Amino acid sequence: MSWILESIRIRPRNLVDQMTWPEFWVLDRETRTLTLEHGTDFAMRTDLFRDTLEAAIESAKVDVLPKWTKEMFPLYSADGQHILDMDGIGLDAFGVVNFAVHMIGFVRADSTTKYWVPSRAKTKLSYPDMLDNTVEGSLATGEKPIDCMVRECEEELCLDPSYTQSNLKACGTISYSMDQTDSGHVGCQHQVQYLYELEFTQDIIPKIGDGEVGEVSLMTLDEVRAALAGGEFKLNCAMTWLAFLIRNGHITAENESDLVEICSRLHRKHDLFIV
Repeated sequence: MSWILESIRIRPRNLVDQMTWPEFWVLDRETRTLTLEHGTDFAMRTDLFRDTLEAAIESAKVDVLPKWTKEMFPLYSADGQHILDMDGIGLDAFGVVNFAVHMIGFVRADSTTKYWVPSRAKTKLSYPDMLDNTVEGSLATGEKPIDCMVRECEEELCLDPSYTQSNLKACGTISYSMDQTDSGHVGCQHQVQYLYELEFTQDIIPKIGDGEVGEVSLMTLDEVRAALAGGEFKLNCAMTWLAFLIRNGHITAENESDLVEICSRLHRKHDLFIV
């Protein structure tokens, strides 16, 4: 498996120099390629890549790797081949596309619609205490988006899976790049979100579940928009809200001159150059 170094999009030269490359890697600086030898099958490639990340962490020289997530995510080639699985610690550093599910939940009361907006727990490693989408989570290897969304709703806000399953509305996808990582380093995250909406009945009150959420409160659309303008939302959640506002006619060509540019940046095509 060869990895073209141009695809290591977070400060590639610094990353390559900081990494400890075990003997099963061949680094060719002239052709800017990194080749994994001996990785003849899926399981072996997965094991060798974990060994590579462990070596980098133990060397204590790599400043773009956060803590182990203990969650495995798929790495796909540009033609869609599932090459290996890696711990989430390596996603941003190696420019791997992260697939996630994001849901905006709302409740109608009289003529008013309000939105359930959580704040992230103060103990979160990334963006602690910032505002979030109602529920979000990364898609683990082998997990279907709808199953991930139902699971995350139960874990984060204690929602009944049968209610979630019956009332979720799928709203397509967005794909985009950001110029910093979750750990705050300059770089480029590549993300694809499967989008959902969920209408809550007035008797369903979210409860704090697995500790990912600090608190959750109802906000009007104007309050959400003000919070977005004030930079109070986690960056990728702002993308979800932009898509929501466009999808529901709150951002239009008549009130936003950059609508075409915004839409194009919410639908990027990500290619990872692996052969």
